[in-house]
Order: sequence, then C-alpha cells, then structure tokens
Amino acid sequence: RSMWQRGMRVALVSVLLLASRAAQSATLDETHKLFWSGRTADALAAYAELADSDPIVAAIGQARCHAERGNVEKAIILLTHTVAAHPKSAALLAEQAKLEFGRGKNDTALRLVEQSLEYDKNNVPARWLRGELYRVRGELKEADAAYKWLVDFYNRQPAIDDPETLRLIGLAAAQYARWNRLHDQFGFLVNELFPSAGQQNEHFWPAHYETGLLFLEKYNTAEAARELKAAQVMNPHSPDIHAALARLAIQNYNLDEALTEVRAAQAANPKHLGAALMRADVHLANFDPHQAATVLEGALDLNPHYEATLGRLAAAYGMIDGLTDDPAGTRMGEVIARVEKHNPHCGEFYETLADALDKGRRFPQAAKYYSRASESMPQLPGPRGQLGLMQMRLGDEDAARKTLDDSFSIDPFNVRVSNSLKVLEVLDGYATLETDHFIIRYDAEKDALLARYAGEYLESVYPELCRRLNFEPPEKSLFEIFNQAKNTDGHGWFSARMVGLPAIHTIGACAGKMVALTSPASMQKSFNWARVLKHEFVHVINLQQTNFTIPHWFTEALAVLNEEQPRPPEWNALLARRAAAGKVFNLDNINLGFIRPASGDDWTLAYAQAEIYAEYMIERGGDEAIGKMLGAYRDNLPTSKAIERVFGVSQEDFETGYREHFSKLIATLQVDEDEKPLKYSELVRAAAADPESVDLAARLAMAQLQRKEFPQAGLVAKRVLAKQPDHQLAAYVRAKLLLTVGDAEKAIQLLEEALNRDQPQADLVRLLAGLRYKQGKLDAAEELYLLGRQAQPHELAWARSLATVYLKQGDDAKLARVLGELASADGDNLTLRKKLAQLALAAKDFKMAEQWARECVQIDVREALTHRLLGEAFAGQGRNQQAVAELKTALELNQDDASALWALAQAEHALGNDEATRLTLARLLQLNPDHAEGAAMLEQLNDK
Repeated sequence: RSMWQRGMRVALVSVLLLASRAAQSATLDETHKLFWSGRTADALAAYAELADSDPIVAAIGQARCHAERGNVEKAIILLTHTVAAHPKSAALLAEQAKLEFGRGKNDTALRLVEQSLEYDKNNVPARWLRGELYRVRGELKEADAAYKWLVDFYNRQPAIDDPETLRLIGLAAAQYARWNRLHDQFGFLVNELFPSAGQQNEHFWPAHYETGLLFLEKYNTAEAARELKAAQVMNPHSPDIHAALARLAIQNYNLDEALTEVRAAQAANPKHLGAALMRADVHLANFDPHQAATVLEGALDLNPHYEATLGRLAAAYGMIDGLTDDPAGTRMGEVIARVEKHNPHCGEFYETLADALDKGRRFPQAAKYYSRASESMPQLPGPRGQLGLMQMRLGDEDAARKTLDDSFSIDPFNVRVSNSLKVLEVLDGYATLETDHFIIRYDAEKDALLARYAGEYLESVYPELCRRLNFEPPEKSLFEIFNQAKNTDGHGWFSARMVGLPAIHTIGACAGKMVALTSPASMQKSFNWARVLKHEFVHVINLQQTNFTIPHWFTEALAVLNEEQPRPPEWNALLARRAAAGKVFNLDNINLGFIRPASGDDWTLAYAQAEIYAEYMIERGGDEAIGKMLGAYRDNLPTSKAIERVFGVSQEDFETGYREHFSKLIATLQVDEDEKPLKYSELVRAAAADPESVDLAARLAMAQLQRKEFPQAGLVAKRVLAKQPDHQLAAYVRAKLLLTVGDAEKAIQLLEEALNRDQPQADLVRLLAGLRYKQGKLDAAEELYLLGRQAQPHELAWARSLATVYLKQGDDAKLARVLGELASADGDNLTLRKKLAQLALAAKDFKMAEQWARECVQIDVREALTHRLLGEAFAGQGRNQQAVAELKTALELNQDDASALWALAQAEHALGNDEATRLTLARLLQLNPDHAEGAAMLEQLNDK
C-alpha cells in the first residue's frame, strides 16, 4: 500500500474515533440531564448502558440514582464492586466516602478520603469531605485548613468548567467565610460563584439550591423562595429541594405547606434525612415533642451521629422529661454526653438544640444553649445572632445590644439581626416610665400620655391578677409601645421587636418577660389598649410561673377569661355554626387553631373554645382548678396527665363532660339556621323542578330583585301572592318594586297584610319599620324593630335601628340601654361609649358615666372630650382631686375647651383651692366673656 493510502486510513480512523468520542460525550450529557431533571429511573438505565465504555462514570451515576431514591446500601455495594475493578480511582473512592459519611460511618469515610487523595491530591470531592469529617470530629483548625485549600485551589485555576466542582468549592468557601468573618464573600457566592456553576450546565439545579439555602440562612425568605422555586422548576422531584422548601415554610410558620413538602420529599426518597428532620420541626412547632422524638429516633437509623438530629432529639427529650439547670442523668443529658464524646467542639449540635427549644418557646433554656454553642464553637455566626434575639425576647436589651452588634459585625446579611439592631436604635430615642411593677418604654413626643395611663392601668390590675393566678413576677415587667419612626409604622417596629421580621399579625405580643404593643396612634382602626395590656400581662404571669411550659391554648384561655368581657356576638355565631357542622376543636388539636389556623374562623374559634374550656374547668373544679392546672404544667405534665391530677379523671372522660357543657352553651345562643344558600342557576332549576313550591319561587324572585331583573321578579312575586297572599318574602319583593315607582302607601299596606307577627320575616320587618320611621310613626317603627330583635336576638342591626328611633324620640333611658348592648358587643367602639358617658352624666348616674368615660380613655387617650367626660364623672361623685387631674389633661389636649375649664373651676372650688380657681376662671372668661356662671363665681371669689 502507498503511504498516501496508509495516511488516509489513519486519518479516517482518527475521524471515526473523534466522532465516537463526541457521540459518547453527547450521550453522557443527555444522561446527566436525565439525572438533574429528576428522571432517575431513566438516568439509571442510561448510566447502565455506559458501563462498558466508561465504567467509573457509569458507576458513580448509577450510585447517585440509587441514593436519590433512598437506596444507599445498593449504591455503596455497586461502588464497592467497581472500586475492586478500579482500585486507584480517586473519583470512585470519594463518591463512596460521601455515602458512608452520609450514613454516619465517619471512620470508614475518612479512610476512603485519604485513599482517594493518595491517587489524586487535587480531588475536590475528597478535599471537601476531609474538611467536613474534621469538622464533625471537633478538629476545627484542620477543617478550616481543608476549606481554605479548596478556596486557594479555585484561585489557582484559570477556569473550572465542572459545575459540581464549583458547587463544592462554593460550600467550602461559605464555611471558610463564616468561620473567618469574611462576610463580603456571601455576595460573591450568591452573585458570581454559584451562578457560574449554573452557567456551566443549564440543568444544574444545585446552583439555585445552594444560593437559596444561603439566603434562607440569612432569613431573606423572598430571595430564598425565588432561588428554590427556580431549582424546583428544573427538577420537580428532588427530595433535597422539597426538604429545603419545607424549611422555608417552617421559617414562615406555614406548617401545612411544610408538611406538603415533607411528604413530597419522602415520596421521592423515604429515607431522606432532611425531610425527616423537617417533619420533626413541624411537630416541635406544633408543641408536640413526643411526636418529634419518635421521628428523630427513627432518623438515627439513617445516621446515628448527625448532630442536627441529635440536637433536636436532646431538646425534645428535655421538653418531655423536664428542663433542668443540669441535665446530667436525664435522657437529654445522655444525648449531650454522647455528642461531646465524639466532638469536643459540637457548637452546631448546641445550636440545633437551642433552635428546637426556641420552637417550643422555652426561651430561657434556648438562650442558655445558644450561649453554649458560641462557647463551644466561636466560629459559628448563627448562635450569636440567635442569642441576641433571645435576649431581646427576654427583655435583656443591654446584653442583646452587645451580642447583636457582635453578630452584625460578623454577618451583616442576617435580616433578623439587622432589624433588631434598628429596633434598639428606635428604643434609644424612647423615654422610660418606671412604676412599682412595670417599666414602660415609649415615644415621648407621641405616646407620653398613653404611657402614663398604661402605667396607672397596669398597676391597678396587678394585685388582682397576681392574686387570682397566685404568682408575682420576681422582676419588673417590661412593656414597649411602638409608634411610627424612620418611615416604618408602629406595627412594623412592633413585629421587628418580637421576631426580627414583619411577620406578626396581632397588635400586642408577649415573650414571657416583656410585652410589645403597637401604639393605637399608629393604627388606622382604634382598639382598647387597656384590654390588650391586661391580656398580655396574663401571659407574662403564666409563662414565668410555669417556667414557659404552659400550652399556648391555656395561656390564651386565661388571658381571654381575665379580660372579663362578654363573648362577642360573632364568636357566638361562629361557635353555633361550627358546632352544627361538627367542626370544633378538642384538647388534642386546639393549639393548631392558634399556631396554624386554616382560616380566620379557626383562629377565632380557638380563642372562643379555649375560654370555654377554662370556664368548664372552674365549673367542674372550682376557682382553685386553674391554679392547680398551672401547677401541673409547672411540673412539666402534659395536658392529659394534668387533667388526671387536677380532676381525677382521664382526658377522655373530661372531654365528655366538656362536650355536654359545650352543648348546653350552644343551646342558649339562639342562632338562626339560615336556609342553605343556592346559586341563581340552582334556584332557577329548583323552582322549575318544583313549580308548586311558593317558597322556592319567592326565593327566586328575591334573587332576581337582587340582580335588578325587576320585571321577572315582579311576575314571579305576583304568582306567589296569587297562591298565598300573605307570603312574607314575596310581599317584600313586591313592596320593593312598588317603592321603585314611588308607591309607598301601597307598599306599606302590602307589608302590613303579609306580616306574620309570630314568625316574622326579617327583610319584611326591616323594610316596614324603615317606612314607618320615615313617616314619623316612631312608636310603630319601635314596635317592629323590637319584633325583629325578638326573632333574631343575636342580630345587632335591630339594636342599631332601635337606637335611631330612641334618639329621634329623645328617650334617653331606652337609648342608653340599646347603646349599652351595642357597646358590650364591640369593645373598641369609641363613639358609642362617648354617647353613653354623656347620657349617664345627663341622668346624674356618675358611676356609670365613669365606667363609660374610662373606657373612652382606654380607646383614645389623646381625645380631650374623653378626659373631660371622665373628669365630670369624678366630680359628680365628689372625687374632685381626680376630677382636677382629668380635666387638666383634657385642657392639655384642647386648651380652648370652655366646658372643661368650667368643670375644672368647679372642682378646684370644691377643693377650696381659690387661687387655682381664679386662674382657671380667668382663662374661661378670656375664652368666653359671656360665661355668666363663671363670671359670678369669679366675682364671689374676689369679694371673698
């Protein structure tokens, strides 16, 4: 053969070989794509087909597919066999080490890592694992050096085109940055390194996943959600992503969503450790350490040395068995000793333990273990920030400031820490009012008056609440009132004060030793601040007297009970509806109504039922039953055991008695059962199917009237009245149509003839009463409104209508009665209370005037009129010293109030303070020279 022919053959072989390699590379890329997109079954088969051409890559790919589905043992067996055939493959050894580390066989993992690095000292997975293995052994200097090696390796390389390599380098860089206070690296990781890993392979979802976890670590939930959702779009089946989304949901306290994500993760991988931990966290957040412990004990089978599992388990055992200053000899102590034996610097274990106690609201103990985490492993930034937040909750703001400043200097990206420092800046500008038992912080420019009255009110209720609950806080309780500041409203600061995030939807909250309150002046809707303060102070007492072990539902029960307010009508209506539907809480699930209500109704129902449980306890066991239950919770008994101790019966028997009590209560509510509402299309079909039903036809006419289909409504109503002339609903429809053409006289006649006084129809009565009122026939209107109220005693609209009648009639006695009903049903209504105070003063019922005026002040402390009314009520009772104080406050708020000046002059005169009286009268007469009584009094004083 010629050289030319030989050359052509060599060239052809080379071309074919290159083409083969290109095809193989394309096949490998497609296989990796299957794996990264979550199609593990297809990927497994595709990797198997590569076993002959690339056995190492095929084995690693298959092992990852098995591990992704929870078959770790199968993955390790496969790798072991492949290593036997390729004993010097650093990649195989590192992959096997990763799986052994994941199941807690750390010594085996370290041996495999060292073997891997013998064959390839630059093997990145092995280098990363070496650092992690040093970390869990407490060899922190060696771990730090291992992480730094990876950072230096990255800096030495001109380019790295493998996304998994970039990911591991990023993880090492994150650890190195945390431990060495290189907080600027966070921005580099989320903005450059991890995104560059994603650019290397458009299907590499871990680039978004790791970015999301870094944001989650900093409590930047919006960015975390964006990145994790982007990862999920690329791989909707990944158990890692589902578990991370569960963690995000728990951080946002959306526990139902968290459980959904946990189930999805465990469906993909029943042995996914992260999913098991998130399931345990849901139980901890639900105040159920027993269920959490069961899950965590099972998780130990997956990895018996994983500190994130053991930390949670230690906390669960502590909450079950009782938290003590020294846990030695307890189950919790045994777990701690076990971990410290393997890792003398187990800061991450203590951090996880503290996190779990935080979820269980055991704040003092959580603070203790956050502190221990920092002492054990000073490199960790997380525990220091969490300790500062816990010190804030416990009211130790001086210590919190130092801790948070230190934390922020280490990690300025932690949103909760940053927000809490901003809160402290706001508090720096606040004034402090100290009373015998309280310390009140407030904005001196906006809330000085509120702080003064809040202090007086809290001191007034302190003795009785402490006597009733049989406990006095050993230290003064801290109350902080937040108003608008720095372009953030009071509620924003209140929420940041409690949790470091804008996540609280109430206006007041208690953390056991301190209470935060949104200033009413910062709210669009007024509320009774005194009731909120009393409610929260009950929590202060309960939490401290039980060492923070009281269940959420029970402290809410006692807080509502001690408000001593009638149950709102909307609560009664809700109780009746839910009882009829069989959808009420019991002692096993009532906490869920507070911590993860499915709706606003669930939240309201939980408060209502909690109070009823407390009332039933008092009925069954006397007034001392509440104190005994508190004692049982202080002794760390669960509710079932507490009930057995206090009432001598099982929880099941107690619940039986409660249901009987509850049923009797529901029977007294007299809530109407409305007809089941039907859609318009359903009404049309129902009426057509039963043409003889006058009731269905009348309901159809009503629906047509509401839809403004007047001709059709008129025809249907006429047909009904032709069959039944006194059909009330049809008469109402017909009367409304007559009013549209101005025929009020005929409408009234039709309504009067149809009215059934024994079973009145509400719409008809309301329309007829309104027409009589317009005619000026007030007695007839009153009679009709009373008839409506008798038929619907829970419906407040009748009382409101009666109030308009009595106001028109000038019947103050009747007006006061109905306004009193309305005020009792709406504890935050200022207008009603002002009118009631004025009516009581006019009737010289000064004690009642004091009650209503005081409630006015407790809703709007800044309104001058409320203080004048209270001052006049005091004066009417001869309590002139108090009258002077209130009237002076009224004048501070409105110096031109002539009525307040005259009342003040009278009170000062009654006290014999002639000089003060002269000065007040001079102000009065300067404002109103024609004030005859004032002039006469001043002349009398001057003559004197």
